[in-house]
Amino acid sequence: MKSFTISNDQIASVISALVAEELSRDPKRYVDSVTAAAWGAETIIGASGAGLTQIELEDCAVLVARFFGVAAVFTGNANDQQFGDWARYTEESVRAGFQSMTFTPAGHTGIDAACQHSTDAIFKDAAAAANLFHGRRRLLSLVAPHSLVGFTLTVLTPNVLGIETKDVRAIAPIELDNVLQFGDVLVATPSQWRYILKEGVGAPDNAMGVSFGEPMTPELSAEMRKAGFGAQREIYGSTETGLIGWRDSPSEPFVLFDHWNRFEDNLIRSNSDENAVPVEAMDVLSWEDNQRFVLTGRRDGAIQIGAKNVFPDKIAAALCEHTLVEDCVIKVGKRKAGVNRLIAHIKLVATAPPTESSVRDIDQFCRKILPPQERPSIFHFEVEVESKKGP
Repeated sequence: MKSFTISNDQIASVISALVAEELSRDPKRYVDSVTAAAWGAETIIGASGAGLTQIELEDCAVLVARFFGVAAVFTGNANDQQFGDWARYTEESVRAGFQSMTFTPAGHTGIDAACQHSTDAIFKDAAAAANLFHGRRRLLSLVAPHSLVGFTLTVLTPNVLGIETKDVRAIAPIELDNVLQFGDVLVATPSQWRYILKEGVGAPDNAMGVSFGEPMTPELSAEMRKAGFGAQREIYGSTETGLIGWRDSPSEPFVLFDHWNRFEDNLIRSNSDENAVPVEAMDVLSWEDNQRFVLTGRRDGAIQIGAKNVFPDKIAAALCEHTLVEDCVIKVGKRKAGVNRLIAHIKLVATAPPTESSVRDIDQFCRKILPPQERPSIFHFEVEVESKKGP
C-alpha cells in the first residue's frame, strides 16, 4: 500500500513493546511499562540491555516477523544486536510492500489466538480515526504501540495527519503536566487517565483526551473535563475487529465509523475491494438505530483490568492448581470510580483451615503464576464449621 508508511523509530518502538509483552507472559520476567517505554532503537537486545537470552531472541524474532507480515528472520548473538537493527531490517521489508499484519489479543497466547488483518483495512481504520483528531498539533501517547488499536491510533493516525508524535509512557505525571501544549491530543486508557488525574495533571487550552480499552465512566469523563480536556473521544474496537465506532461522552451511544454498517443485530465491514465482510463484535451490541449502539457485555466472558482482557474462569482454574485450594470462583467487584477488581472466593481442602501462613502462600502463588492484571486483589475463604449436636 503506497500510503502506508512507518518510520524506523516507530518500528523500533513497536518491536520493543512486542518483546516486553512476550517476556511478560512469564510472570518471573514481567517488564513494567516504564522500563519497556525506555527501550528504543539503541537498546541492546541481550544481557546488557533488554536481557533476552538467545532462545528468547529467536522466539521474539519470529513474533516480530509475524506482526509485520514479513519474512525477516533475525539471527546472530543477542549481545551484538540492537532493536534498531531489527527495525532497519523490518523497514526494508515494509517499504518493499507488505499485505497484512498480525496482532494477538490481550489476555491470549499462542498462534491460534492471533488475528491477521490486511494493511488496507488497518489503514482505513487509521484514516477514520484521523477525522476525529483533525486540527490536533501533536499526539502524545501513554499506551504501548503494539496492540491493534494502540498501533492504529498512536502510530498510523498521526502519520496520516502528518503531526508529531511523542511517547510519554516513561514520563512522570509532574513532567507530563509541563509537556502538554495547546492543541495536543493525549491517548490513554481509562486506568491511565485515573492515575494521571489523581497526580494532578492538567491540560492547556484546546487539548483533547482520547481513551480506549476499558469503558469510560461519566465520573471519569467529568474529571477529565475539569482538568482541561474539554474535547474527548472514546474509541470502540478490538484486536479481532479493528476500530468500529466512537463517542464524545459516556452518556451517548457509540457511532459507527463510515466503513461499518449494521448487519441484522451485528456488523458488516466494507473493504476497499468493495466486498462486504460480516463481522461479529466482541461485545453484544444493543442498537438504537442503524448507526448508533451501546455495549451490553462481552461475548467471551472477558473483563477489562487496566485495558487488559482477563478471564475469571481461567484465573480460577489456575488457583485450583495450588495444593491447598479445593475450589475457586473469581468474581468481579466494581468500585465507585468504575474500576474492576478481582475477588477470589476460595474453598480450601479440608485439612487446611485458613491461616496467615496459608493465605500468604496462596498470594505468593498468584504472584508467581499470574501477571499483575490477573491477580485477585481480595481473597475470601470459605470455612466449614462443624455443628455440635447435644445428646
